[in-house]
Amino acid sequence: MHVMNIEGMTCEGCKRAISNAISLAAPGTTFEVDLRRKQVRVGNLPPDRLAVIRNAIRDAGYSILDS
Repeated sequence: MHVMNIEGMTCEGCKRAISNAISLAAPGTTFEVDLRRKQVRVGNLPPDRLAVIRNAIRDAGYSILDS
């Protein structure tokens, strides 16, 4: 499992925006957006698929704190 800490995710609207961005960029990917922990968790994915998800989160206006 890969965990991404998200900066700027503060409300249910943020959670929905991130969820929608991931769903559109990587259809069929299983993920969880945890508002309380400010994290997105995805299963083990190939690097190229993980990069697509990271870019979608950034394009939605959020920063990923871990590299």
